[in-house]
Amino acid sequence: MVVRSDGVNVPLPGPSLRHLLGALLLSPSDIVGEARLLELAWGERGTRRALQCAVHRLRSWLKNVGGPQYRLEHSGSGYRLVVPAEAVDLTRFQARVRAGASGDPDRRLALLSAALGEWRGPVLGGRPDWLAADPAVRALEQARVDAAAALADLAFRLGRSADVVALVEEVAAAAPYDEPLQARLVRLLSSAGRHAEALRQVERVRERLADDLGISPSEEMRSAHAAALQQDGRFVPAPMQLPPDVPDFTGRHHEIEVVSDPMLTGRGPLVFAVNGGPGVGKTALAVHLAHRMAPLYASGQLYADLRGSDPYVVLGRFLRALGVDEEAIPHSFDERVALYRSRTAGRKLLVVLDDAADEAQVRPLVPGAAGCAVLVTSRTWLAGLAGARLLRLGPPDVDEAVRLLCRVSGRPELAADPAAAELVRLCDRLPLAVRIAGARLAMRPGTSAAGLARRLRDPDRRLTELAVHGLAVRASLDSAYRDLAVAHRETFSRLGSLPATGFPACSAGVLLDISAESAAAHLEALADAGLADAVGEEPDGEPRYALAGLVRLYALERARGGGRSAANGAESELRAF
Repeated sequence: MVVRSDGVNVPLPGPSLRHLLGALLLSPSDIVGEARLLELAWGERGTRRALQCAVHRLRSWLKNVGGPQYRLEHSGSGYRLVVPAEAVDLTRFQARVRAGASGDPDRRLALLSAALGEWRGPVLGGRPDWLAADPAVRALEQARVDAAAALADLAFRLGRSADVVALVEEVAAAAPYDEPLQARLVRLLSSAGRHAEALRQVERVRERLADDLGISPSEEMRSAHAAALQQDGRFVPAPMQLPPDVPDFTGRHHEIEVVSDPMLTGRGPLVFAVNGGPGVGKTALAVHLAHRMAPLYASGQLYADLRGSDPYVVLGRFLRALGVDEEAIPHSFDERVALYRSRTAGRKLLVVLDDAADEAQVRPLVPGAAGCAVLVTSRTWLAGLAGARLLRLGPPDVDEAVRLLCRVSGRPELAADPAAAELVRLCDRLPLAVRIAGARLAMRPGTSAAGLARRLRDPDRRLTELAVHGLAVRASLDSAYRDLAVAHRETFSRLGSLPATGFPACSAGVLLDISAESAAAHLEALADAGLADAVGEEPDGEPRYALAGLVRLYALERARGGGRSAANGAESELRAF
């Protein structure tokens, strides 16, 4: 755009002259080579003949509009535009930025404001498309952003945010993905008392980054957001609800890779359901994974132990953690779910749901929008959880279990001790049992792995030995047993008498005096609860089941206890008759 001293716009005759003048004004008073002028003004379509014609017309136009002080000179293999320095907005911008780099703060504020005031739009407004990525154009646009950032910082320190908001806002609109500048705009708006606008700007930036680039806001933007909330009287820190990580967590490399890779790449399902029997380490894996992945989820982490929990109550806790005032939390269950999904939209949240009973308990707590991830643990196979990646977690191998024993016991030398391998086998390689064994060795330095293994060889003592300071294999199995339906409890208690190597459903049916089909249904329910394992098939295709060693000992225990109860009940009935 060319503007006369009286403020009247002077049109240029045709786009070729406009592009050529713009190319020369990028380097006023410098010689610009013919090849560079062709590149800037015509792109790949330029010819030397077209340049010569445009130069002739531009000279005539300059003479008519500006007089003798405006001229276009040929020098060597290029051209130089000679104009008064004060006549070019770029030169005025650069001079004021240099002058505003130091000195009296108020004067600097005025100079930087005046420098940004020189801009009337993008570099070379109306420029052809091929100039958008030109290094010279990009450098000037970055210089504008840098000047706006310097102005914002200075105004913020001087308490004059309101004076410069409009200027910085205009530059931020032209640089929508420049997070440092966007963060400065949020701070200026908030400092100027325009808190609601500051918070709306945060949401616009968050949505733009998520939708266009698939990333979450930077630490600088999150800090500006927190400051805006604080000044607005509604400061809500990002929830950080994860339990402590397990310091001696060992192994599980495959499972960690299966979950972490989609989180790192943003591809694939971001709802993961970890299923496994009691004591297999589901919670430890989920919490360890959550701590590893937490840096990817800048909006925070939510955690809930779902054992015996009502999703309605958990939703209330989550909404409070996300900044919803108590009186604003709906009473209706459906409205709580809707508000939860609204509050999690556009955020990068990691949600850990531990010990879920079934899919119905989990579904309301899964955010509805992309950008969040959910880790669920459950004893049951959550096949009905739409879109979830299901991982069945079994005991680790012997080597990994020995490494866990070494770490918990603080005895690395056990890695070469054959008794350690026997000890973890007697624990069924179950992480809970191995952890208890390791803790017992750590508490009693005089006890060897061989000595503890010798005590565990006695099946009648094994479950009693596997307990220490609130950790007990029997308690974990008790919990799983209580969750069974009454009929399935009876089935489980009697299965301990079947061969440890495995048995078909028909054998269980004979033992229980029920049909093979009914026995199969009972066994599937026990497998879902982690209290029985499908270990293969009979020659006729009928599934074979088995109870792991510790689970089988527990079933025999329940049978002995249940038998005494049954006998007592029978004596009472005979006396009554």
